[in-house]
Amino acid sequence: MHALTHRHILLPAFETLYHQRKTFPFLKELDQTEWLSREQVEVRQLHSLQQILTHAFTNCPYYRERWQQSGLDPRSLQSQSDFRRWPTIDRTSILENRMRMRASPAIKLISKSTGGSSGQPLQFDLDLGSHDHRVAASYRGYSWAGAGPGAKLLYLWGVPLGKQSRLKRWKDGFYHGLHRHKILNSFDLTEERAGDFLAQHNRYRPDVLVAYTNPLYEFARILQQRGLRPFSPKAIVVGAEKLHSFQRELIEKVFGASVFETYGSREFMLVAAECDRHEGLHLSHENLLVEVLDDDGTPTPDGQEGNVVITDLFNYGMPFIRYVCGDRVMAGWTMCSCGRGLPLMKPVLGRRLDTLFTPDGRRVPGEIFPHMLKDFSAIKRFQVVQDKPDHVELRIIVSPEWSKADHLLVERLSKDALGPAVHFEIIRVEDIPLTGAGKLRVVVNLCQEAATVSPANSKGG
Repeated sequence: MHALTHRHILLPAFETLYHQRKTFPFLKELDQTEWLSREQVEVRQLHSLQQILTHAFTNCPYYRERWQQSGLDPRSLQSQSDFRRWPTIDRTSILENRMRMRASPAIKLISKSTGGSSGQPLQFDLDLGSHDHRVAASYRGYSWAGAGPGAKLLYLWGVPLGKQSRLKRWKDGFYHGLHRHKILNSFDLTEERAGDFLAQHNRYRPDVLVAYTNPLYEFARILQQRGLRPFSPKAIVVGAEKLHSFQRELIEKVFGASVFETYGSREFMLVAAECDRHEGLHLSHENLLVEVLDDDGTPTPDGQEGNVVITDLFNYGMPFIRYVCGDRVMAGWTMCSCGRGLPLMKPVLGRRLDTLFTPDGRRVPGEIFPHMLKDFSAIKRFQVVQDKPDHVELRIIVSPEWSKADHLLVERLSKDALGPAVHFEIIRVEDIPLTGAGKLRVVVNLCQEAATVSPANSKGG
């Protein structure tokens, strides 16, 4: 009863009448368009693409000048394959040209920022309509897990850092109370405080638990080791970090609920989410155009790994057009047995810079290390860092059960993966810092050789 009252009365009144936002009308539309055929959805998508390109060419100096130099005119775009001629952009493009990417005459903007897993801060803008579209898409994606508007949600999530004013705390408290959200700070989750987190979870008894992947996995691991049983929600939604199959398995076993994976970013909010068939992540196809490109900017063949490139179809304030976001995924969209016309995105493999490049020409995917180390129960947390082309170190936080035999086996397996051209070290540490957004970077490539390679460079970015 509470969920229905909040979803159909309180939240629409707050968003639509008080804030004058179009979030709920957009959500109603999305709930209908997801059941169109893929072809029908892509017709709508192409129309939105033509409109945003025409707008950017007419009103955004950066895009107009760059496209004119390349002889590109949005009026010539008649299909999505035509779009392959358009250049990509990346974080550097925005850092250097943000003001010239904004529409002129000015549209009322919301400014956002993200540190991202690369650690390179980025400020960007979006208009109010774009914000309402992306919130509606997030509501819909979460609804597939039963976590839509009005559901009672417990978040194991990052919180703003630094001291907040009393007014800001009151506003946040009112917002979360109205939406039936309780927030537990994932930054504070430690082995010592796990019991307190469990007690709060059990008292709150959420419909759905929403969490950063790695803190939730760590929480589940601690509960399993201690033989503690948490309240089982109806579902669990994870995001912000890559979900590995062994993490899904443990989380579902400990909490007794299905895990729904999501993929998104600060630049676009929700990009894709799982439905109850768990066959892949449905793309927010009405709001975003997602491509997978090779390093030279050409489409990646199906079944091969490439760079995720996203176009926001509704951000008219500061358009994102063919933005190389830094993530890697296997190319090739498939369709889900649920009947939705939204293609499935294969799970994200990781950040581009999570690939290790060795002097003898190897490209070692960071995916190797989580799967290798998951069987070593004495490792509480780890991070792989490549600081030189020929040097990689594994930083580990371990329990007293860590043995010399464990050390030698991990060393051998890692050296086999990296090859003889790399000097590999295992270093025991007391702490592994999280990113500014409270996330754990499992594999970090600090080498300039890898960091400077960008698909945007091949297209003049």
